[in-house]
Amino acid sequence: MCELNVAAVEHFIALGTNVGLVFWYNRKTGAMERLATEGGSPELRCVRIISSVEYMVAVGCRAGMVNIFQIPKAPPRDVCAELLLKAKPIERYTVRGLHRAPITELLWSKNGMKLFSADACGVVVLTEMGYSTKTCQSREIINERYEIVQMDLRPGQLLVSSSFRTVICQPEDGGTQRWRVAQVGKKDRKMLAPFGAIFAELHAKQQIVATRSGFRLWLADCEGNVAQTLIFKEQMRETNSEISLLNPSRNPIRIPTTFGKLYPFEAHQMVTVANGALFLLDLERVAIVGSLTRLRHIVDVAVDRNEILILESSRSLVRVATLPDTSHTTVVFKNLELFACAESQVVVADECREETTECTPRTGSQPAGRQQGDEERAPPVAVAVVSGSSAVDQPDGEARLINVHMRKLELFDTLNELKYDESILFKSGRRSRKHRAKVNPIVEIGQIPKEIETTDDEATAS
Repeated sequence: MCELNVAAVEHFIALGTNVGLVFWYNRKTGAMERLATEGGSPELRCVRIISSVEYMVAVGCRAGMVNIFQIPKAPPRDVCAELLLKAKPIERYTVRGLHRAPITELLWSKNGMKLFSADACGVVVLTEMGYSTKTCQSREIINERYEIVQMDLRPGQLLVSSSFRTVICQPEDGGTQRWRVAQVGKKDRKMLAPFGAIFAELHAKQQIVATRSGFRLWLADCEGNVAQTLIFKEQMRETNSEISLLNPSRNPIRIPTTFGKLYPFEAHQMVTVANGALFLLDLERVAIVGSLTRLRHIVDVAVDRNEILILESSRSLVRVATLPDTSHTTVVFKNLELFACAESQVVVADECREETTECTPRTGSQPAGRQQGDEERAPPVAVAVVSGSSAVDQPDGEARLINVHMRKLELFDTLNELKYDESILFKSGRRSRKHRAKVNPIVEIGQIPKEIETTDDEATAS
């Protein structure tokens, strides 16, 4: 399987590849840039984005090297022309020599000044960025000796979950030279497993949520003392609300074994992955709000605000969200009669039907006599890359299956009739050198930037 990964913020998506490139996709304009790592480091293992004064993109590769891209934000339209002409180039920082194993996790501080990186041997490295001096300082802070699965950060504390245990790390005396480690829970794990852990606010207080075997979640205080265990074993045996997909797999995942990483979603909900299936958990009600068991595979997951991006395979990215996508991507509505982009004229679409179950997605207005927020939020509606979805009528028996099948055929026929750019078609054989796409120029800190290679056509024109 190719090592691919995804990260997202409001206006951009970053896709790491197995050829040392990061695809930087602008969701507003639809533009795609390619960011090259140093030496074309193969098989990128992890990508993380933070949006501060500028976009900071951290990329970890299989060889243990970490590349950091500093991408300037577009200036507002009302700034003077002189500032527009002084646009900064993309700059790259490189951290090498501290990790000797594949990078498994990256974590940014909220202001983008600190980056924590972890590898498969349990080494956690802290990199402090010096933007004014164009430098970065890196040092090893802890070594767990087992693969790091997930990390999370709150003021003064770093949460590290490895395949062996979960620990809370705190700098001693307010500095960052020596770190004190405390284990979450007194019982050791009976097996090595990729269990995740994060900080979350539950029951009006900050707590640690850590996955355990048997579909269990530990709730612990910020000192590592376990206060409660949430057990989802009975809920996993029941039939849960399935989030609809436009093109689901015919072979659903029926026997997930254990929860893995945790991703905070809206309010007190959590997203977790279990053996190729995705579950949306409500921790306060100890309930499974929705599930996705008809994915072909889950390569990587990115959660940002009210949307979930699932890298299903090397060529398939699925979006699951509670709100429609407002980006440049084409949106497909329920009756397949409205195809619109974010810049097109607003058209009134048909309302989706509300079903009797509490997990029904609702996109229309609230019923009379009820205020917004009185009911529990509906589970997210799944969409595939260039699509949205909505509630589907549910007749009984064979008529229902025929109805669903015909709607899918109608959808795919409509998509096939859409206009598309010929350049996205796959063509066998190598591309000629003169038609090779240019890689976005990146200024390596401390080095002279290389000039962009011109094509034969450009040389002739000049």
